[in-house]
Amino acid sequence: MKNWLLLWVGLAITPFTGFAATPTNVVDIMNGVAVEDVSENEALQVDQAYDYKDSLQRDTPRGTLEGFTRAVYEQDYNRAAEYLDLRYLPDNMSRDKGAEYAKQLQAIIDRNIWIDIEQINDTPQGADGDQLPSFRDIFGRIKLPSDEIALFLQRVPSDSGSIWKISNATVAKVPRLYENLGYGPVAEWFISNLPEGRILKVNTWEWALILTYLIVAFCVIIPITWLCKLLILRTDYHLKTELASIVAGPLRFFLAVIVVRTWSSSGTISAAALEAMDTGFLTFVSIVWLGWSGMGIIQAGLKQRMINKGQKQGASLLRPLINFIRVIFVILAILIWLEHLGFNAGAIIAGMGIGGIAIALASKQSIENFIGTITLYSAAPIKVGNLCKFGSIRGTVEEIGLRCTQIRTLDRTLIHVPNAKLVEMEIENISEREKIRFKADIRLDYLMTDTEKLKGIIADIKEMLESHESVMKEPLRVTFKGFGLHGLQVNIFAYIGTKSFPKYQVVSEELHLGIMDIVTKHGSRIIPVAPVALNPGQ
Repeated sequence: MKNWLLLWVGLAITPFTGFAATPTNVVDIMNGVAVEDVSENEALQVDQAYDYKDSLQRDTPRGTLEGFTRAVYEQDYNRAAEYLDLRYLPDNMSRDKGAEYAKQLQAIIDRNIWIDIEQINDTPQGADGDQLPSFRDIFGRIKLPSDEIALFLQRVPSDSGSIWKISNATVAKVPRLYENLGYGPVAEWFISNLPEGRILKVNTWEWALILTYLIVAFCVIIPITWLCKLLILRTDYHLKTELASIVAGPLRFFLAVIVVRTWSSSGTISAAALEAMDTGFLTFVSIVWLGWSGMGIIQAGLKQRMINKGQKQGASLLRPLINFIRVIFVILAILIWLEHLGFNAGAIIAGMGIGGIAIALASKQSIENFIGTITLYSAAPIKVGNLCKFGSIRGTVEEIGLRCTQIRTLDRTLIHVPNAKLVEMEIENISEREKIRFKADIRLDYLMTDTEKLKGIIADIKEMLESHESVMKEPLRVTFKGFGLHGLQVNIFAYIGTKSFPKYQVVSEELHLGIMDIVTKHGSRIIPVAPVALNPGQ
């Protein structure tokens, strides 16, 4: 990007990147002021830098403009007046007001003209072939609604021969130009009441004016958005809280920035200040914030709709998906903003592609986790809310994120398992079972249990299971397994028709107590695997 220099920052000061277009003439006219087309044979002569002899570098047209630029940039308007030809001015103008004329001329140039200082001739003779007298050079044209004003430099006599100054014909037009193109009453008040100085090449009073615009804009926007928020909260819209938050937050900021840009573009601040604002940083931030929040309310709406339709897995997928879209949105917004500033977004993307290999290697684990996330959502071995066993971990799945899955254990602790590791684990999804197995192996005392008692116990237990409303009819088995080391072994097998483990525990308790009652009723007893000594009275 070429360094086109603003007149008042012409001393090797790089302009803001928003103005990356190459001027077609000495002057790029800003804010509706026309740009003059110049053909190649009319281009101004560019020579090697001249070895200046004059203490103020007024030997050449370029030296004069550079000196004037330096003086006004340093806000030394008395020295800047030395670059003005104050001879033969109209009767209503005075040489004593040279500093004021220099200041007004600087304001006119600041607000309306961009000048490529390198295109200004740097020889004592001035430019040739410009159809002007040899003692006069042009450095800008301003087209008014009904007129066109040319800004001239001219060679004037001096003690050492001749020097170049901004012509008295141009100086004579400064008051009239300032009335039409200079700063207005508001800006004049700020200029008069704030100390001189610059921050980031922009006058301090202009920063103060822009800040005032922003404060006034918020004073105007806040009551309007507050009223809109109040009206939204009084509606029956199910996402009214989220929508009201957007109106009172990012939308309010976005509207304030738009109002400030509108006031500033139509106000009386310099082209440099406008260019500082035209970087679009605040607009970029407000749009990104608004878009980010807008995606949040879309996520909330879609999540509620999916939950109402019973699509809990899809609802759990929304958060990482929306976060991914948000990241892409921010990256695209940054690239568009950089393109606006004059950078080549294509070259940036190409550079990212070259560096992407190194980034990919450095973020290998993150990529594996992301692929693991896709696997978890596509194969869906687990869902949010499922009770599962992951190796030695048993708990409820709370969230399946882009990097890891959150598991709430039975001890109510929260474990984060990387998705890349999770997809390689053996997962037992307890919540996906359609019924729960009931299994009991009892041992009956040899001495207290004969054949008739054993048959009665088996028949009664089977009848109890078949009559219970929660026990499934098939498969159901109560069998004499054989003669164990410590007792007669009876195997009981059935399924409880429920997915709820708490309900299973209640039914299991009823069945176990029923088995104990049946054994006791038949005059037998259940013995442990290892016999225990009984009291003599038993």
